Amino acid sequence: MAIDGEFFPMSGKMDNGIFKSFRKKSISSPSDYAKASMAIENYDSPDNLRLGFLASYTSEVFKPYIIVELAKNGYKGSLYFSPFNQFEQEIFDKDSELYRTNPDFVIIHNRIEDNHPNLISRFAKYSDSDLFNISEEIILRYKLILESLRANSKAKIILINFGNIQRLDGDFNSSPLHQSQKLFFQKLNSSLLDLSHKISSCYVIDYEQIFLGIGTNNSIDTKLLYLARIPFNIKAQIAFGKIISNSVKASLVPPAKCLVLDLDDTLWGGIIGEDGIGGIRLGNDYPGNIFKDFQRYILGLRDQGVLLSIASKNNYSDVMEVFEKHTDCLLKKDDFSSIQIHWENKAVSISKISEDLNIGLNSIVFFDDNAVEREWIRKQLPDVRVIEVPKNPMDYVKSINQSSYFDRLTVTNEDRTRAEIYNQDKKRNDSMRNSISVDDFLKDLEMKVKIGYLNDITITRIVQLINKTNQFNLTTKRYSSEDLNKLIKGGGKIFWLSAMDKYGDNGIVGVAILVKVEKKAWLIENILLSCRVIGRKLETVFLDEIIQILKSNNIEVVYGEYKPTIKNKIVSDFYNLHNFQLTDKKNNLWKFDIKENYIIKPNYVEVSVNND
Repeated sequence: MAIDGEFFPMSGKMDNGIFKSFRKKSISSPSDYAKASMAIENYDSPDNLRLGFLASYTSEVFKPYIIVELAKNGYKGSLYFSPFNQFEQEIFDKDSELYRTNPDFVIIHNRIEDNHPNLISRFAKYSDSDLFNISEEIILRYKLILESLRANSKAKIILINFGNIQRLDGDFNSSPLHQSQKLFFQKLNSSLLDLSHKISSCYVIDYEQIFLGIGTNNSIDTKLLYLARIPFNIKAQIAFGKIISNSVKASLVPPAKCLVLDLDDTLWGGIIGEDGIGGIRLGNDYPGNIFKDFQRYILGLRDQGVLLSIASKNNYSDVMEVFEKHTDCLLKKDDFSSIQIHWENKAVSISKISEDLNIGLNSIVFFDDNAVEREWIRKQLPDVRVIEVPKNPMDYVKSINQSSYFDRLTVTNEDRTRAEIYNQDKKRNDSMRNSISVDDFLKDLEMKVKIGYLNDITITRIVQLINKTNQFNLTTKRYSSEDLNKLIKGGGKIFWLSAMDKYGDNGIVGVAILVKVEKKAWLIENILLSCRVIGRKLETVFLDEIIQILKSNNIEVVYGEYKPTIKNKIVSDFYNLHNFQLTDKKNNLWKFDIKENYIIKPNYVEVSVNND
């Protein structure tokens, strides 16, 4: 590949066209990466990310690989590498070069091989108590590092955990010693993961997993290690660049919400309308076991919160027969949140799925073995993300994984139950259509809500909800976990609202953020509610309970602000409907006198307050 003026201009402004050109070009050799990296650095980009890389080895060799892989993901990166094995000095010194670069991300890789080499080569010399003490020492060291870094920077933190990739060919991997060493690293990594959960915006990458595709024995360059303290060969350096880039993207871009699947030659081999239920390839023997394993993988995505939908040109009854009667069909009708099986074109089907699930087209990923169908969707619905499905079904799983559309660094309880929540919503909608009035429907739901304060358990879901809610959002202010923790330390209050009814548990669906402005006056900086529960009057219950809590603390006045956007018009009258008085028209500031006013809330919602 030649990186020159014919590929793209050597300077200018970086835009989506440039990013797409990187994704399409084959960039594989070190010289390709070096040329592409130099070209990228000549561009200006509004999506510039600053990364600090702190390592116990010479890490500057990663630069071209990280820069190019970031560009493939849509970002221009600028990197700072700490001096060799100086990352602690960089972190503990508030005036260090690391902090002067004001990084958006800090990557920390402290190899066990560099700091505790005997754990690799002389593991047998340690007693159980020695290993326990070493593990405690390592975790304490990381605790001090992470707490200091978090106190001095808002950067997202990416940790690379521990492992042994320096095993030699011929090592007896079944030895008790090897197994004990493996168990030690597993326990150590588990402790590091637990620690990361206590540090906001801190994520962990599995060290050995990075090299799984190329093999650990194919990752080390012994000569480079001894000559320049560079432990990794070219293949491993490229793998590092990709995993760092994908992790950065996953922390910034929410995963796609819905996977839309074709059926024939996708979820099973063959065509149901021609081959019949007994003729399709789906089972425990080749080639049916390929499709059965693919279905199992698809269910695994659903378990993580991905909604599944069908867009198929087929006879509905033929398909339902497979779901209901085929003993090797793992996917069932109820696993799909929206089903479009008919003979209309698939752009119509996907548009209906988007409407049915109330999600944007850019939240949808399309998977279809037919290249014509894929191209049709690309042209008709350009916002939909289309996977280039390989011809060999053995590679179906790999193609989805490599798309990175569903990459996520955290999984909340709400994510795990998302598909079930959408199924519950269908039942609610059916019930509403059969109700005489809205009030009758709401009473029949038997709603229960719980209100509580932000803590370490709920913060991940709260941050997720804050940063993706646009419609029922009074100010659409975005907050990171650091912002919320800082607000709490400054005396602010952050409430959450969870909701359940006779159809199921919706989890945390509401957030309210309050700050003190005067001795007996507080400001509602924001209230937001998931679109899943809009129209159930839960916002009224939430607001009233918050005011009652403030009243019990002798607060007399509550202010609220509304900042209009294109998407939040639905809440433009929120404060007016709840007896707030407009006190500053220019800034859309509203006032509620607790002594004189009250809120009329529905009496059919059971409320409890969690004070933990």
